[in-house]
Amino acid sequence: MIAGAIVVVRIVLEQAGVSDAINNIFGVAWLYLILPVFFALAARAGSVHPYRNLLKNVILFAVYTRAMVMATYMLAYIFKWSSPRFVNVRPGIDVWTGIASIPARLVLVWVVMASVTGMVIGCITLLVRRKAPASVPKPQVP
Repeated sequence: MIAGAIVVVRIVLEQAGVSDAINNIFGVAWLYLILPVFFALAARAGSVHPYRNLLKNVILFAVYTRAMVMATYMLAYIFKWSSPRFVNVRPGIDVWTGIASIPARLVLVWVVMASVTGMVIGCITLLVRRKAPASVPKPQVP
């Protein structure tokens, strides 16, 4: 839901003419750096196979968020939005390339990059949490 809200906010800001410096703050790419930590902590807390759960969550999150962004690229081509990030909205780009080819390639590249980055961050989080000393419970005073 957070990623969906960020996608919508970014589109609204881009269409309102806000500068690219502000628009880049509202990108789902930042979530690929933050959420793997939470995925790792959740995977460690409730699973016998935390790395498998981490991989599943990272890949699913990458696919779902990139699907939302892919939809924005398709809409950008249809409505001829002028934001610089929409590489598929240029003169001379045919319908197939603008609606399907470029957005699909971007999804594939971003899903791979987000998955690798997320797994690296998540695995580091799991390793750090594993090596962290367990808290020593205080003795109960009768």
